[in-house]
Amino acid sequence: MTVFTSDEKPIGLPLGGIGAGKVEINNKGKLVNLTIANNWTNPIREMLGFHIFIKPYNGEPFFLQSELIFLELNKLSTRLRYEGLYPFARIKGSKNGINAEVEAFSPIIPSDLLNSSLPAVGFTVRVNVESLIVISISNICGMSKIGRHNEKIKKGIKMKNSKANEYDPFNGDITLISDSPKVIVSQYNFHINRGLEKTLNLHRLIENEEPWKQLILDKVPNSDSGESTGYYYLPAGLVGVEGNEVSFVFAWYFNKPWAYYPYKHYYSNYFSNSTEVAEYFLDNLDKLKHKTKEWQENLIDPSLPEWLKDAIVNSTYILSTNTWLDEKGRFGIYEAPEIGPMLSTIGGACYETGSLPIVLMFPQLEKSTLELFMNAMREDGYVPHDLGLHSLDAPSDGTTAPPKWKDTNPTFILMVYRYYLRTKDMNFLTRVYPYLVKAMEWMIKQDFNGDGLPEVEGSCDTGYDCVPMEGTSSYVASLYIASLMALIEIGKILGDQNRVNQYSSLLVKAKKSLQFDGKKFIAWTGKPEHYNAVFMAQIFGEWWAYLLDLDHISDINKIESALNEIYKINGTASKFCTPNMAREDGKDVNIDSQLTSSWPRLVFSISALAYMYGKREWLTIAKKEWNNLVNKGLLWNQPSLIHAEDGEPDNPFLDHYIGSAALWSFTYKYALSKLKV
Repeated sequence: MTVFTSDEKPIGLPLGGIGAGKVEINNKGKLVNLTIANNWTNPIREMLGFHIFIKPYNGEPFFLQSELIFLELNKLSTRLRYEGLYPFARIKGSKNGINAEVEAFSPIIPSDLLNSSLPAVGFTVRVNVESLIVISISNICGMSKIGRHNEKIKKGIKMKNSKANEYDPFNGDITLISDSPKVIVSQYNFHINRGLEKTLNLHRLIENEEPWKQLILDKVPNSDSGESTGYYYLPAGLVGVEGNEVSFVFAWYFNKPWAYYPYKHYYSNYFSNSTEVAEYFLDNLDKLKHKTKEWQENLIDPSLPEWLKDAIVNSTYILSTNTWLDEKGRFGIYEAPEIGPMLSTIGGACYETGSLPIVLMFPQLEKSTLELFMNAMREDGYVPHDLGLHSLDAPSDGTTAPPKWKDTNPTFILMVYRYYLRTKDMNFLTRVYPYLVKAMEWMIKQDFNGDGLPEVEGSCDTGYDCVPMEGTSSYVASLYIASLMALIEIGKILGDQNRVNQYSSLLVKAKKSLQFDGKKFIAWTGKPEHYNAVFMAQIFGEWWAYLLDLDHISDINKIESALNEIYKINGTASKFCTPNMAREDGKDVNIDSQLTSSWPRLVFSISALAYMYGKREWLTIAKKEWNNLVNKGLLWNQPSLIHAEDGEPDNPFLDHYIGSAALWSFTYKYALSKLKV
């Protein structure tokens, strides 16, 4: 389990159901980066007023929080130990012999889409002595504070905004409940509302500590009433329960279609407000927790080292940070929700690596995405690069198109075959087959010189959209060969012998034309000059071939030689990561940072491929990449790119990158063997 302390820079594990938005509870004990109101590109950086407070009946009270913004109660802060194993975050702290911990989680349960898409987080707080255990939150409903108000409900608090209009994405409600609460303060002002302190607060943030002082004195704080009519009034509320182990649920419900996402949420099929969600979650909390832990134990190959098992589990975080699931069950994954909010980008080791846990645990969602791409196919047979910017209905040809990219069509074919192998869904395979044939026909036409392999046009027409490679690219060629093999197998399944014969003939010619220089496959054959550098993506098609039990894309001895070269040259080019491209003489390729830097998702994919082919030394490559992400605080916010010289991402970088779950490559086949078709 990955461990941090509150002394380190802020880092938070994301929680929230698939397509429901997320919150992070961080190593400072704060609730941060909330995207629960369709605000993926503009997170609420902190929920002011969130606290977990412990008042032992025989001992000093304290907050499970390391930084407080009170005038007098800052001494009640606590140094914290923070543990994260998605979708569980655990915080531990102690004060004068009183030990407390909180376990926060959101359920992710294979094949159970209802419970895996809940807009809620459960908190279980444990103390080693009988205590009053309190959680507080503040009202974030409505884009304006005006109209915000809280109301007391049976087990806690519900927060709303009566002035939020139908076009406001924050028009919704949030709920905090627990069983048998002793104290409910439905509403108080987060801000100080007295003389000098209020004046100070105009210049720096200071929180109202009166409710907490009253609790410390064993008094029940007063509750306000009425709507906020001024910007200095921020309604907060708290719920307190007696015991030494207490569970709370924080739930949200923001279901208004708006410009950036004109759909409703999947959870709205089952619930009509956040209180219903919270009550359901609380009633089923133990079962949901147990079922979530099962996949962590059952789907991860036990032969892998502990650090790698933890890395695989934690890489699944994008299910909370990046996913959209509308009321019709249509599914997509943001490429980078804050910086590059395109849904379900394919090519360049994007959706195809990020969706590994999806096709394993939620194949119905994978089918949804495949159907969306099928229906978005252009008239000429081109498969778009993504489903749209904040959209499932506005597909794009690519960030640098035109010309159209050369890696999307083979990727689509391979994803369909992967889905079929997981589900044996013959009805879908039959329905999509004409589209696969059309996609392959488009690809065949990209062989401009008749050598049996498609060419790239030197206009950044692949997932390497900053690299103007020209001619035959081993990256694209390897994908094309793998997709031919997959389509041959599909043709056999469907009894289309004519296509099988056609593609088999093309396959023979394509394999013969894949250029090998005695050590490795040539990166690309035209401009720009690459100085015979070693290109990590040269055998990415073999990653697909391994996952799908296809034949090798070329002679196995050549593939092993290429892996050895990548390990020797790229693997030693940086102490932080393994760059996409490196020269034997150590000089920079000097084309673009996409090449001189690493793509973590590609590093993990190729590392897994080599490891499964018996090259155990490749674990050092994967571990170096993972350790850098952990050391930089990026394990739950992996970037697209890591610079070789310092291990840092771009600034700004493509956040929460779609391909983060590529680490599942190490356990994909093991997990597949444990799942029912």
